[in-house]
Order: sequence, then C-alpha cells, then structure tokens
Amino acid sequence: MQSATQTEEGYQPGDVVPESGVYTVVHDSHRQKHFATIFKGMRFPFCGHCKERVRFTLSRPAAPISEDADFK
Repeated sequence: MQSATQTEEGYQPGDVVPESGVYTVVHDSHRQKHFATIFKGMRFPFCGHCKERVRFTLSRPAAPISEDADFK
C-alpha cells in the first residue's frame, strides 16, 4: 500500500490519508481554501477542476467516534 508523504505544500491527490481529521484544502487558483473531514486509509481526491494541483494539510486530527473506547 502506498503511504502519504507530506511535502511543504501538503499531501497530493492519490496519496493515502495517514490520519483521520480535518484537512485544509488548497486549490490551484479557482477556489479559496476550505476544510474537509477525511478519514485514514482513504486516498486524497483529485479536484474536478484543478485536477492534481490541489493540496491537503492536516489542520486538526480527529478520530471517528467508532474508534473511541467510550462509545463502543
């Protein structure tokens, strides 16, 4: 399985998400940055508009509630 490597610019589309959480999403130029919840093990998606020129950086780690021992 391919692992994600974070560059100074962030994770790239196609990388495996290393940690669940809220990621800052930075597009090439067509849209302002925004936030998205992305789960560990998924692949960072390609943007429908700027394709591979989108980057993701972890803003806040957050585990799914199903992984919290108090809620099992």
